[in-house]
Amino acid sequence: MNLLHPASAGEAVNLWFVNGAPVRLVYGETRYRVISAQQWTDASGWTIAAQTATGQATRLSVRAGMRGWQLASAG
Repeated sequence: MNLLHPASAGEAVNLWFVNGAPVRLVYGETRYRVISAQQWTDASGWTIAAQTATGQATRLSVRAGMRGWQLASAG
């Protein structure tokens, strides 16, 4: 699991969607495949479990921001 440094909150996250659900994401310079995703009840963000091609797993919470998707928390 990745641990998020507090200064990372608000960083940009690129998301790709299929049929309204996230399937791929890039955070930092790392590409992830979405394993599972749950939309927040207020529909303003997602909690995502994802994995790199080499098997590194992470859990990220992302929210919609003024400039696109932003990291809310990780780890």
